[in-house]
Amino acid sequence: MLRMLKPNAITLHKTRPQVGQEIQACIGCNECLLACPAVAEPITIDMLNRETLTGPISEPVARFTRACYQCGACVAPCPVGLHRDAMMLWLKVRLLSSMEEM
Repeated sequence: MLRMLKPNAITLHKTRPQVGQEIQACIGCNECLLACPAVAEPITIDMLNRETLTGPISEPVARFTRACYQCGACVAPCPVGLHRDAMMLWLKVRLLSSMEEM
């Protein structure tokens, strides 16, 4: 059976609590960002973690979020086995939502 989504409904592959748990489990090593082909300016995993679910999104994080194309290069190098790609999807949704409010 095909499930119909409401217009403008967003289906993400990880829930907000799951993304929050991954953020809490992050050890802050920056290995994901070192492997990322989209990083064009200095940015830290602490910045991304802090801005993924709440608070204002800074310009460097917004630029990186727009540049991320979900390639998954960030997943394999994570020593804890986290999925920054899923966290980035949440950040993309936040960025888009904040742009719609303008």
